[in-house]
Amino acid sequence: MRVLVSWTGSRREPYMFRGGVLSAGTHLQVLRDSQFAGTFQHHYLLSVPETLEDAEAIVRELASLGAPCPTDILCVPLADPTDHDQIAAALARALKEIHRTHPLLKNELWVLLNTGTPQMQSVWLLLTAQGVIAARLIQSSPPSLARASGSEPVREFAPDLEAWRRLFD
Repeated sequence: MRVLVSWTGSRREPYMFRGGVLSAGTHLQVLRDSQFAGTFQHHYLLSVPETLEDAEAIVRELASLGAPCPTDILCVPLADPTDHDQIAAALARALKEIHRTHPLLKNELWVLLNTGTPQMQSVWLLLTAQGVIAARLIQSSPPSLARASGSEPVREFAPDLEAWRRLFD
């Protein structure tokens, strides 16, 4: 079973303005408009209390579209959603809760990388790149930027840390 985990983005979901045009937010871009649409059997949407309304709006929009993937909201209290240590601790608690229903060794864990604060994104990257958690990363970018660079708007991201290291030799 493929399980997706993501953070709620404040005031950017389920739709956002890009270049003065109303566009799908990151969750809709991935779960509705990409090659990943229909590939997940469950989605856990992590939210801090301050973004709970945004999380509920995402769930309502996904449900109205007939999304085949059920989404559960996990409210994660964080005093400071920019504190890397607090975020790591909150993720540890959230992943333990997810593990109760979807054992992580029996399910394929995917993470939507670019939702939440930049610090939340960097914690995901560090945890996966260092092998602390076994998860595959999904990265998205606005379609116009992706087209200009010749990449897909939504794609799997697997950092090659050794290649990065060589860049600085």
